[in-house]
Amino acid sequence: MHSLRYPHAIVNGLLVMEKKNKLNKSNRLVDCIPLFHSSHGLTPMLEVALNQISDYLQRNTNYVIGGYYQANDTFHEIPGPSPNIFVERIAEKIHETNSDSIVLMLSDFHLATSIDEAKNLNLPIFMFTFVDGKLKPTSNNRGFQLENNESTYKAIQELIFDKHYHLNIIDFDMHLENVSYDWRNLRLNEMISHYE
Repeated sequence: MHSLRYPHAIVNGLLVMEKKNKLNKSNRLVDCIPLFHSSHGLTPMLEVALNQISDYLQRNTNYVIGGYYQANDTFHEIPGPSPNIFVERIAEKIHETNSDSIVLMLSDFHLATSIDEAKNLNLPIFMFTFVDGKLKPTSNNRGFQLENNESTYKAIQELIFDKHYHLNIIDFDMHLENVSYDWRNLRLNEMISHYE
């Protein structure tokens, strides 16, 4: 949704993961927090965002920062996008506190064809993990699965294509310009939860 709101810009954000426990041994991403669309790469703003988000997640003991996502402003990244030095540095910082952290790179090129008429999802997402201290693409460059393809497709169809809710997403850039804007996107998350 973040990339669709700002298709002309580099957009990035944090991935929120459930903490692992005896019952939950897999990495389960449950949310994402959109960071920037105009101030990409500005360290002071990133530090403010990371501190505020870390404080927020620490109050909820079930969640941790599980990774980072980015969509570049380059349309033609064939076969897919690769993390740049900025992505690598943020990923390293997150990896210091969560060894299960991941990086998801979104391909704007593949976004246009991500949903076909047969209602199949061909997600334009490329996953990277740390191997021997280096960020590497997963073996099949995906490495993840959706819990419910059908409800995900329905949510995308209705919330993005029918209702254009992606235009209401609030990122940290907007919050820093006007603190009354809630970067947690609680209303949007509530709408999404109806599809689970």
